[in-house]
Amino acid sequence: MGGGRGPVLVVEADPLERERYGSWLEGAGFDVLLCPGPTEPDYTCVGVRDGACPLLADAAVVVLDMSLESEAVMMGTAAEEILGLYLLSGSRVVVLGSHPGDEIEGQLRRLHRHPTPVELLAAVESLIAAEGRAG
Repeated sequence: MGGGRGPVLVVEADPLERERYGSWLEGAGFDVLLCPGPTEPDYTCVGVRDGACPLLADAAVVVLDMSLESEAVMMGTAAEEILGLYLLSGSRVVVLGSHPGDEIEGQLRRLHRHPTPVELLAAVESLIAAEGRAG
């Protein structure tokens, strides 16, 4: 765990990317929770299946890479379903993906896949700042 800011939940299928994003966030003083997203055997997300993600309760912001294993094998829980769960729960989310889409002021930021440390940290910081303005 980092210096007590956050925590930020990083949902990323690629273990190297997951660790990389986590280290950037920890370096900026955030506590980090890591999740691989839906995995074998059925590629079902616990949060979608149970209606609540156990890691989400502690997260100030979620970083969600839309290229999850369930997307690659085309079974189980789709990344859009996970994003929907997060947004409906009121979570603030940074989406990493190759498809453009709308943003929600103070709740949803979109970045391309494989962002730079500056891009990722700026997006997380903007959502943290929005939370402070709303609270």
